[in-house]
Amino acid sequence: MVRKLQARSIAFFVIAGIGLITAWVFNGLAVMNNQDYLKAWFGTAVDLVLSTDLLVVAVAVAIFMIYEGQRLGMKRVWLYIALSGVTAMAFTFPLFLAMRDRKLIEQRLAGGTLERFDFDGHRVEVWVPKDLNPKTPLLVIHDGRNIFDEQDSSTGKTWEVIPALRDEVRSPAPIVVAVWGQSDDTRIRELSPEKIVRDDLEFYWRHMPESYRATGTEPFGDAYVSLLADAIVPFVLERYEIEHSIDRTAVMGSSMGGLISMYALGQRPDVFGTAICFSTHWIFGEDRMVNGLVAQLPAPGEHRVWTDSGTIEVDQYYPPFHKLAEQKLIEKGYVPGDQLVTNIYPNTGHHESYWARRVADALNWWLRSGPRT
Repeated sequence: MVRKLQARSIAFFVIAGIGLITAWVFNGLAVMNNQDYLKAWFGTAVDLVLSTDLLVVAVAVAIFMIYEGQRLGMKRVWLYIALSGVTAMAFTFPLFLAMRDRKLIEQRLAGGTLERFDFDGHRVEVWVPKDLNPKTPLLVIHDGRNIFDEQDSSTGKTWEVIPALRDEVRSPAPIVVAVWGQSDDTRIRELSPEKIVRDDLEFYWRHMPESYRATGTEPFGDAYVSLLADAIVPFVLERYEIEHSIDRTAVMGSSMGGLISMYALGQRPDVFGTAICFSTHWIFGEDRMVNGLVAQLPAPGEHRVWTDSGTIEVDQYYPPFHKLAEQKLIEKGYVPGDQLVTNIYPNTGHHESYWARRVADALNWWLRSGPRT
């Protein structure tokens, strides 16, 4: 939607430019030829039809501009109307529409900016909050196509991270780094906890549809974690002049993205301090995945884990393994509350629209728990 608004605003700017040029050119010709505006506007019945039609439209446009400007919080809308008298509505109205789209973009991005980069065949979108400082937190999210823009999303829905940060999160907003996968065909392989699954690929893949094996079953999760920890995170820290702290650095994902988030926390505890895992896909390995992932986690204290489950759709198969994970995490020393959240969300399933409902809860928990140094 942001890209659509950007393209549309450019189109309106072009139309406004055309309207300004034509207004001045034809007004100039009229003045040089001593044309009578009143006679031209009201000289005949046809002139009356056209001029009355334009005046009614102009009044409607002015009313629309005033009320729409008030709704969106646009300033000095009266200037557009005043300028119409010395230029043309053909200039000021499309100019207003262009600025309106810019305001909509500003609201959708909560006053921040969105930049795009490429790392090793991965598109990376970085949302930067308007209030940026060296201690701004950093959040890395997998399946980046589903994070910001409905047009990109594989399901037509997003996690609504920016609206959550704008409306519900009561702490300084983090930089949000949305990492697109290499491809849909290799997603499971890329998000597989490689050191855990490599020894028995057939076991871990046995519940996956045959179509998912089209590109093979060899995992490359370690390369993906390295891409995050050794390339993307350092680049973002340097570009935006952020002081790295594991306490302010989190990795977040859903389903297989939940598994790789917890795996990344275990493999690179020097980079990530918190793993936020929605609908963690425990059925990819079941008990063996639970035991393997928890075993490789760092000791609690500076590190935290959020892992949750729904109860319908694919999530209906998670609760037994989710409970086992909760037990193992507590046995490892993670204390429920500040260090550990293991919520179950009744009547929620495996979809961006469900995860969007708890993004704010997870972010508030991460940003407000523990010390902030």
